Formats: sequence, C-alpha cells, structure tokens
Amino acid sequence: MNEDFLEVIILGSGTCVPSFRRAGPSHCLKTDDLIILVDSAAGSLRQLLKAGIKQEQVDLILYTHFHPDHTGELVPFIFASKYGPGFQRRKPVFIWGAEGLTDLLAGFEAAFGEWVKPENDSIIFEEIPVSMPTSQQFPPITIRTIHTDHTPQSLAYRIETARGKSVVFSGDTDFCPEIIEISKGADLLVLECAAPETKKVKGHLIPSEAGRVARKAGVKKLLLTHFYPECDRSDMLTPCRAEYDGPIILAEDLLRIVV
Repeated sequence: MNEDFLEVIILGSGTCVPSFRRAGPSHCLKTDDLIILVDSAAGSLRQLLKAGIKQEQVDLILYTHFHPDHTGELVPFIFASKYGPGFQRRKPVFIWGAEGLTDLLAGFEAAFGEWVKPENDSIIFEEIPVSMPTSQQFPPITIRTIHTDHTPQSLAYRIETARGKSVVFSGDTDFCPEIIEISKGADLLVLECAAPETKKVKGHLIPSEAGRVARKAGVKKLLLTHFYPECDRSDMLTPCRAEYDGPIILAEDLLRIVV
C-alpha cells in the first residue's frame, strides 16, 4: 500500500457557462483508500464514470461553497444513492460543507420531499465552521479548511497524507491572505483562475494573482482551473509565469495528475 499516493482527476474545468470543451467545476482526489469529490457541478456523476469511477465508490464530498455551479449534482447524488438500481454501497458517504449546509438540504427536502431524504445513515452531513481554520481526521488523511474571499460560506481545503504530501483545492476565491496561508508548501495547488488578465471580476482570480498566490505560498506545482470561455481565447500562462516560476498546468476535463 502506498500511503502517499494522491491522484487528482479534473472532472470539470469550466464554470456555469455551457461548454463543449469544459464541464462545470468538479474535481476528484484518489488515495489508496479513498475517493473524494471536491464540488459537483451538474453532470459530475457522468464525468466520474468517464474517469472509471462509480458513484458508489465515493467516500466523501467536500463543497467549497453553495453556488449552483458547484452543487448542481448534490440532489441527483442523493436521489441516485436512494433509488438507483445496482447501488451497492454499504458504508456511509460523508458530505461536508460550510455552515449553511443544513439549510441548503432543508430547502431541497422542502422542494422534493422524501425523494431526497437519505435513508438511515447512508449519507452523513457535517457542517464546518467558517470563523476559524479547522483540521479534521478522515483516516488515513487530514483535511484542513480556511475561509476564503468569495462568499460567506467559501472554504478552501488542504488534504494531507500521513507522510505530509498535500493537495489544496481553493474553490472560488479572490486574492486573499487565507488562500496563501492554507497553501504553504503544498505539493499541488488546484487554484481557480476564472478570468483573463484584463477581465478582473471581484471574487475570482486572474493569472497574475494566481501566480502571486503560488509564489507567496511556495507551492511545488500549480494547476489552474475554473475557466470561463474567454480564458480559452486568452494567454493565461504568461501573466502567471511572470509571478511564479514553478510548473503550471492548465486544466482540461478528465486530466489526471499524480501528485
């Protein structure tokens, strides 16, 4: 068993904008023992199948925030877990998100009723405080969180093996000290970069800012993702490399990276 094995699979490198090239934001992290989803845009379960992973193999879903493009597959996930023919999982699935997750689920149940109410303890939900950094064990890994500058419920996640290998998922964020803090020394930083250099949007990063985060955090490798269509017509690398001289990867759907 390789206790340090981490593989990131980009299920969706895009945004809420429909695109032939890019599915909505969702990432998968594989360890030797676990399958973890970070966000689940609509269609993420199909993307997961394309990556060779069945829904019933998912152990944990982490939500960076509750915007529809990041949570669109939550209702289908619960629904399929309850009624999908052939679903064989016997261990519970855990779903974590910031404070407000319970209210989100209550809204879904008000809209869809018993159809989206998990049976027994088949799915266990947990809210994470946003008022302070957290650290929780999800054996054999450690998951750290910090609040970032996007919405009141936005969280970045740092996932570490027992031997210290680490991947950080920023979720949506503007440039802020918190994303630098949680990314310090990470082996891979999966960082949103939603807009080209000349199209700054509040709450999101442009390439030079993404490079600055990576440089200040001293990360070993940077993966840019969450691209609006205009990014595909723009130079995303040059402004980023002006700030960060380490390896930079531009995400594509179903790209796999062994950390």
